[in-house]
Amino acid sequence: MTSPRLGTLAAVTTVHLARTVLDQTVDALRAYGRSGNEGFALWLGTITEGVAHVERCFVPEQNSIQNETGVGYFVDTQTLFALNRYLSERKLRLIAQVHSHPTEAYHSSTDDAYAVVTTEGGFSLVVPFFARGAARIPAWAVYRLRQGRWVAVPTRDVERTFVVQ
Repeated sequence: MTSPRLGTLAAVTTVHLARTVLDQTVDALRAYGRSGNEGFALWLGTITEGVAHVERCFVPEQNSIQNETGVGYFVDTQTLFALNRYLSERKLRLIAQVHSHPTEAYHSSTDDAYAVVTTEGGFSLVVPFFARGAARIPAWAVYRLRQGRWVAVPTRDVERTFVVQ
């Protein structure tokens, strides 16, 4: 197996993000949660020599779902197209997707099948209890896309990988 190329998401070993980005993310997820809905946000940034620098929290327009089987959301194709244009024009990368669950945090089969992040090495973070708890990434479920599968990142690695500044 060869090593990932520097500058790729797969080569990222550290993710730096500003406290303001983390706070914006949690605020958005809590706002959806107050209505009993899952919320969804994306972290955008740049990658330099194995370090991802998250510069923005982007909360796309999303359609919430509530029915007898549970809650969820979806993002339509026009919104995804606009996101891709936004990333291209600003020379930013999609680093992570973050969404909330009403109870425990885990990556469901729906999360696996309908991920917006599809690049090898991308991150998916799931925040429990509609983000009502402390804004601490190690308390969340963190996954990474490895060889086309979402793999749980152990808490000790999450603590080393995510640096909130």
